Amino acid sequence: MPGSPHRTFVPDSKYQTPEAAARELLRIFREHTKNGYPYAYTGVTNMEFLRGGGSVDEYRAGIDYGVQQGWFSVEAGSRVSVLLT
Repeated sequence: MPGSPHRTFVPDSKYQTPEAAARELLRIFREHTKNGYPYAYTGVTNMEFLRGGGSVDEYRAGIDYGVQQGWFSVEAGSRVSVLLT
C-alpha cells in the first residue's frame, strides 16, 4: 500500500518477532551440531528455515537477534557456532 511503512513481521507470518525467528534458528543450529560437529552452515540452515515457512526477512532478523543475544555466532560468513547451552 503506497505510503505504508514496510513491515518485516506481519501478523500472519510464521515468526512474528525476531526472537521467535532466532529461537527457530537456534533449534536448527543445535540439530545440525548435536553429533559433535563444531559448526552449522548458513547455506543448509537457511534453506531449512525457508522451507519450514520462514521468510528471508525473518531469517535475517533472527540471525541478527541471536547474535546480539549471544545465542550463536556467525564466523567467516557461513559457519555458525552455538553459544547458548
